[in-house]
Amino acid sequence: MVVRKRLKREKSAGNGSASEATSVSNHAPVCEELLTGRTPDGKAFAVPKTRDMLQSLFNPTTPKTTFDMITLATLSTHLVVALVLPLATKRAVLIAAFAFWRLCYNCGLGWILNWQSNRHGLVALFKRNGWLDPSRGDKICAWLRSELEAKMGPGYSFESVPIEFNVWLLYRQLVDLILLNDFTAYFFLCSCYLGSANDSEPWHAFLRIAGGLTLLAFNLWVKVDAHRVVKDYAWYWGDFFFLVEQSLTFDGVFEMAPHPMYSIGYAGYYGGSLITGSYTIFYASLAAHMLQFLFLSFVENPHIEKTYERPPLAIQVIQKSRNRRMSTALSDISDSNKDLADICKVSIRERPTSLWHPELIVFKNFDLFRASDVLILLLLVYSVGVPLCFRWAFGSSRLVFVYSVAQCIIWILFRTLVLGFLLRKQSTSQLITRWYIKHGGDSEEAFSSWRAVYNTTTIMTYGSFGLVALVTYHWGSADFGNLVLFHTLGLLLIAFHVWSSRSVYETLGDFGWFYGDFFAQDSSMLSLAPQDIKLYYTGIYRYLNNPDKVIGQAAFYGLALISRSWTVFALALFLQMCNFLFNSYVETPHMEKVYGAQVHRDSGIVRTVKKAVNKGIGQPVFVDEVAYSTTDSHDVLDKQSDNSSVAGLLASTTKPVKDMLLETKDLLSTTTARLAEKALPSEISKLYHLDNYSLKPVPGAAWQSNKKNAANKTTYYLGEPIRVTWQAPMNHSRRDWIGIYPVTANFSNQITTSSSKGCYVYIHPDENLLAEMVAGDSIFASTVTGVSKRSGVLYGSALFSSSALPFKVGTYELRLHHGGTHAVLAQSKPFDITTCATMDIVNLLHKEDSSPESALSSETATDNGDLEQLSLALLTVANKTFAVTDSHIVDCRDTPGLDDEALADDTTVQTEVIEPLESIQDPFSVSEVLEERQARRIGYAIREYFGVEFSADVLVHAAKHGATVHDVAKRILEAKQALSAYSSSSIKP
Repeated sequence: MVVRKRLKREKSAGNGSASEATSVSNHAPVCEELLTGRTPDGKAFAVPKTRDMLQSLFNPTTPKTTFDMITLATLSTHLVVALVLPLATKRAVLIAAFAFWRLCYNCGLGWILNWQSNRHGLVALFKRNGWLDPSRGDKICAWLRSELEAKMGPGYSFESVPIEFNVWLLYRQLVDLILLNDFTAYFFLCSCYLGSANDSEPWHAFLRIAGGLTLLAFNLWVKVDAHRVVKDYAWYWGDFFFLVEQSLTFDGVFEMAPHPMYSIGYAGYYGGSLITGSYTIFYASLAAHMLQFLFLSFVENPHIEKTYERPPLAIQVIQKSRNRRMSTALSDISDSNKDLADICKVSIRERPTSLWHPELIVFKNFDLFRASDVLILLLLVYSVGVPLCFRWAFGSSRLVFVYSVAQCIIWILFRTLVLGFLLRKQSTSQLITRWYIKHGGDSEEAFSSWRAVYNTTTIMTYGSFGLVALVTYHWGSADFGNLVLFHTLGLLLIAFHVWSSRSVYETLGDFGWFYGDFFAQDSSMLSLAPQDIKLYYTGIYRYLNNPDKVIGQAAFYGLALISRSWTVFALALFLQMCNFLFNSYVETPHMEKVYGAQVHRDSGIVRTVKKAVNKGIGQPVFVDEVAYSTTDSHDVLDKQSDNSSVAGLLASTTKPVKDMLLETKDLLSTTTARLAEKALPSEISKLYHLDNYSLKPVPGAAWQSNKKNAANKTTYYLGEPIRVTWQAPMNHSRRDWIGIYPVTANFSNQITTSSSKGCYVYIHPDENLLAEMVAGDSIFASTVTGVSKRSGVLYGSALFSSSALPFKVGTYELRLHHGGTHAVLAQSKPFDITTCATMDIVNLLHKEDSSPESALSSETATDNGDLEQLSLALLTVANKTFAVTDSHIVDCRDTPGLDDEALADDTTVQTEVIEPLESIQDPFSVSEVLEERQARRIGYAIREYFGVEFSADVLVHAAKHGATVHDVAKRILEAKQALSAYSSSSIKP
């Protein structure tokens, strides 16, 4: 959940502020103990206290830095524009200024933070140029040092803190510049539109202004209370640069809404819209708020997840490998052989069908070839589409209106009252489960049937509401501004409904979404049940105890606004009342019976309001009867992708269009190549000894296994690392790099015009490039292996593995490029990436592996049949797919054979490819997570090696529910047996 990830980040967040004093606080600073910070390389340091931004900027007694003067100067320009220019002109200028500063915030700062998060880019930039390195004696360093010392005051020492902290301080200056100008531009923009509202009655204006001022006051409280909790450290995104060791109590505004600084923290925008009464201000505010959510989704949330929730898979694999090496509990080979035989003979617990073919959740996982899904679609078309066609054909609007309203009421009553009655009986006497057992079924079948019925009624409720909205939709001669406003608000409510529903599902998973605890009390009773069936108030449930009861009907009120129909509004209100009864008489009693004291009485919002009232009055008016603490836990399920199998059927109809687009793309590529050849970097003409550049792929397992047929062409197996030997002059550019491309991707031998798609490696990166190296990087996997003083040539070896490895069967070539450009210095002969037969996978791809499972592959296949052989083959292929590159920077003097004086002060990189899986009983994923990119890769590998095609959705779903390598192998074998009678020629032996 987004909420839980944010909380984990903030619980680890620290404070870089000097005191609790803010712009609204008059309390004197309190002497606090310095926090301990920790840089990405593990270095600990004492975090100095920072000054309040508004006080240091606007207090005339505080010394001003150059950055402060620039900020104040840019702020004054907005005031000049607002006072001097004519109304129409200043409106246009201020709109442009607000758009500029908002884009600087969300796009500019977002790009910088994303660069810093992924590659430590901003810190690496300062390291490369020595801008904060006193040893270089740079003037820029001296100037920046004086600026920081003036900003921080006497308690700060430039040399005693790491470069990460100093870069963060400079980044703060940029943030202050952009955020203050963004606010100022918006403030003066609103002032230009004051009085533009056309209120028909005086009390309309009074309510509008009162509501706007209330939102502004609420916005101010949210920001102040959020800063009280997170302090300057999290306020300025400090964890993108370093971490601090501190625990924070997340109360107040953080119990009211997820990401309060980004969600309810922008209520002031809509307050300004109300006060001005201007549609221009409203839509500008809405656009700015949407940009903020995009910033949250694409910048902050990914960083929060990998920093506090789940480290990147590369780090997990590397750490697991190191722990494995340090472990002393090693088994004998004979014992391992015995274990393998036992594993293959023991029947693995039968997995339910839903493990491989996820069931329908509203329209998610829709499959056009599944009978139940098709029947639901036909029912929806019959109930909604036929009445609309009847209306348009015969004009019987009144009859269709009565039918649509009656149908909607019936589905509401069936969904809430009928299903509510069945659930209540299931809770008290297990009615549904007993019925299925009586008639030859079991609890799994009972729960599966219940899910299908509940999902059908949910779809039909949505569909019937949509039908009523279409039938009653009318605007006539309504004002265009009101029409656009009501449609905008309606769409926002629908989007809010979708977000809340997805948040509920991500927190509860399949089991909770379909009321699984009515059917099972422990994990052994149902396959979809989690290991521990407990009540966790995480995600959206941190703020609302029952989101469906409070905001679960937002989309229906949105339809009422869009259609301007009181009928739709009445039906939405009726549905909410029925849901209230359902929650009161069915869900709440069952939760109290099953979970007892775990059930919270007050939601996070209610608790925050009570605390605010108690604090404002000065005495406890509200008292919580039950004290509890919020416990974070892992989500039951991760979000699945929404790819539908229907897309495959549409491929044939779009082929002519795709062919035309490909021809156009080829034409453009050819033109680009010709133009690029004329614009080759001038450095190429200055290079000498171009014949000293060369590269050659080292033959792999495929070539070695079939030397006679592959004498003239190097061949690799899909997933096999590709090693390349290279040579370059000793004075070559340290940004030279090698890329792998399909042989038909480029039209020129002098310059590369197509993207390498991440399949590249720097041959000899210097310390400036290596400053951006992060764990799991594949682009620095190159080592200097020798030097020839006589010819002035360096020799080296590069390794393409994991993310730098092309993962598609075909013919490729290697290209050596000059100095970070696409100018080609050398080119290899073409080589192939292909596959092999199942029986050869382990022997050919795992020759260097001394694990007992690999050694036993042929023997096991003879004794135990195809499943054991297939399991070991799949284990090998999965390891090649999930492999991670572990690179280390080493001194050339510590490398054998590189003690040459020319490389005495140089560095090189040592690389190891780590394969995470050890046994066929290991989960078919890394740390129980199969990412979408990995799922597509392993799905492609299964298709090419074993002749069976699995969608990425199926593999992600299976991994999420604990499928092992053996489980997937068994599924492949069953699929091959089912298909062998019809397409035996396409299945590899």
